[in-house]
Amino acid sequence: MASEFDFVIVGGGQAGLVVASRLSEDPSVSVLVVEAGEDLTADPRTMIPGMWTQLQSSSADWNMMTTPQKGLGGREVHVSQGRLLGGSAALNGMIFTVSSESNLDAWAQLGNTGWDWASMSKSAAKAYSVTTPSKKVEGGPIQLVVPEEKGKWPQTWRDTFAALGLPADNDPLSGTILGSAFNTEAIDPATGTRSYPGNTYLVAARSRPNLTVWTQTLVEKVVLEKPSDGKGDAVATGVAYRGSDGQTQTVRARREVVLAAGVLHSPAVLELSGIGGAGLLASLGIPVIVDNPHVGENLQNHVMATLSFELADDASSDPEYDTIDALARQDPAALAAAMADYARQTGPLARTNCNATGHLPFPGISTPAGQRDLAQLLDDTRRNPAVADDKTAPAFAQAHEAYVRTVLQSPALASGYYFGFAGWAQYDAAGKWLTIPAGGAEKYFTIAVLLAHPLSRGSVHIGSASASDPRLAIDPKYLAHELDVEVLARHVRFADAALASAPPLAARLKRGPASKHGPNAPDGGPGGFADGATGLQRARDFVRDTATGAAHFTSTCAMLPQKLGGVVDPSLRVYGVANLRVCDASVMPLTTQGNTMATVYAVAERGAEIIKADL
Repeated sequence: MASEFDFVIVGGGQAGLVVASRLSEDPSVSVLVVEAGEDLTADPRTMIPGMWTQLQSSSADWNMMTTPQKGLGGREVHVSQGRLLGGSAALNGMIFTVSSESNLDAWAQLGNTGWDWASMSKSAAKAYSVTTPSKKVEGGPIQLVVPEEKGKWPQTWRDTFAALGLPADNDPLSGTILGSAFNTEAIDPATGTRSYPGNTYLVAARSRPNLTVWTQTLVEKVVLEKPSDGKGDAVATGVAYRGSDGQTQTVRARREVVLAAGVLHSPAVLELSGIGGAGLLASLGIPVIVDNPHVGENLQNHVMATLSFELADDASSDPEYDTIDALARQDPAALAAAMADYARQTGPLARTNCNATGHLPFPGISTPAGQRDLAQLLDDTRRNPAVADDKTAPAFAQAHEAYVRTVLQSPALASGYYFGFAGWAQYDAAGKWLTIPAGGAEKYFTIAVLLAHPLSRGSVHIGSASASDPRLAIDPKYLAHELDVEVLARHVRFADAALASAPPLAARLKRGPASKHGPNAPDGGPGGFADGATGLQRARDFVRDTATGAAHFTSTCAMLPQKLGGVVDPSLRVYGVANLRVCDASVMPLTTQGNTMATVYAVAERGAEIIKADL
C-alpha cells in the first residue's frame, strides 16, 4: 500500500466520502480515505429502505451506551453510529429535512462568516437532486424523492393540522417550515434503493486513480510534529493506523489530514493525538500537544419521546388505514406481500414509512395564557452560565440560551419536531427498539416528539490511551436543563391532548379502558395528558421515564471562536495545529432543527469548497 498521499481523510462516512469525492476531482491531488468499518453497499439491509433498522446494533454500528443519565432517572441509553462505508447515512432512516434559516443564521452570528443560511443553501444544492410526482430538479449525486401518498394517512395528518389552525403544507427544503410537512427521503426513485455517499459520490469517484479507500482500518491517532524550537503550532504530518493484520503503521499526508470520523470519534481521535484537555490527557499518559478543554464538549442531541395509540376498530379494518404492524410481527403473508411489492418498487419496503412530520412552536405561544406560561418558565429556569454544571465557555452558554429563548418566544419558529408513523414505534428503557407486542393483531399509530433546540449540553471523551479500547464516556446530559423538561413535556401534552384528539385523526384512534398503548402512557387512549396541572406532571414523568436520544449528535469539535470554546475556526482548521481540519457534524456549533443528515451534506460540500480554495 502507498505510504504517502496529499490528503488523508479519517472516516469514510457521510461527510468523509463527500469531501474525498470533491477533492479527487482534481487529478493532481491524491486522496486516501481510511474507514474503520466494512463496505456494505451490496447488503440488502443497507439498500432496501424499509429495512433501515436492521443494521442498528449490528457490527455495522458502533453500538455504544451513554453514561447513566440523571435527567432520565439514571438510565443508560443506546447510541447508534454507523461503522461502515457511508457512515450513519448507510443505516439511518433516510429522512432529509434541512434546518431552519434562523438556525444556520445563528451559526454565522457566533463568528462563522460564510456559514449562514444563504451560503449553506448553495453548498447543499450541490449534494442532491429531487424527484417529485410532477418533476425532477437536477442538482447533486444524492437522490431524493417525495414518496407517492398511499392510503388516507397522509391526508389525515395534513387535515388534523389544518383543524388545529396550523399550516398544513410546507416545503421541507424551504428552511421556514411551520406546521405539517412531508419530508423528502434519500431514496433513488429509479432503483427503489437507499441513496447515500457509498452508492453515489463514491461510485463516481472510485474509478479515479488518485482516490484510494481503505476499509476495516482503524486510525489510532494523528501524527503531529512540534517545531524544533518549541514555538508556533504543531503540524499534522499523517496518521497512525492499524489494519486487519493488527500491525500499527503510518501513512503520510503531504498537505492535510481531515478528520471526518463523526461526532463521537473525531474528538476521540484528537484526544488520542494529544489535542484536548490537559488534565484528561495527562491522566491517561498522553503527551499534551494542544491544551484545549473544549474538545469533546458541547455535545448536543435531540431528545425524543414516542406515543403509540391503538387504532379504532373501523380504522383497523379499513385497508386505507393500513399500518406496518403485521410486517413488524413478521407475519408470513405480510412479508410475502411486501417482498412482491418491493419487486415493483412499491410497498412498505420501498420507503421509510416515517416522512410525515410537524414543526411546531411552543404550545400556546399565540395565546395570552401560553405567553404567560412561557414567561414564567423562562424566569423559573434561567441559569447563570458561569456556574452551569458543564465545561461550556460562559459566553457560549449565554449565546446558546439567548438563541433558544428567541425560538421559544416566536410563534413562527419551531421548538418541537413531530413524526407521524402508521405503526408501532417504541423504545425500551435502554433506548433500543421495543418489539411490537406479540400474539395480537392490533394496529397502531405513533406520534414521536423531539425537542428541536435542547439547552442541555454534554460531552464525549476517551477512557484510555488506546484507540483499540472501544470505551468512550458519552454523557449527553439529556434533560439536564430544566427548561428542556418543561418544553418537551408541553409538546408531548400537545401531541396527546391536541393532535391525537383533533379530527380527523382522533376518530381513527381507540379510546376507553380497553385501548392499548406504548409503555408508561396513560390508559384510555388519547387525552391522558390533558388534565391541567395533573396532566402536565404526567407528561413530565413520561418524558423522564421513556425519552431517549435521537441519532442526531452534533457539536463536539465546535466551529466557534476560541473565547466561546471553539475547536475549529470557520475554515475548519483545528486551533493550534497546522494542516489539520475537521469536517463532519461535530463542527456544528448549534444542533439543527430536525434530522442532521441534510445539514451534514451541506457542511461537507462547504468544507470541500474551503479546502479546494486553498490548493
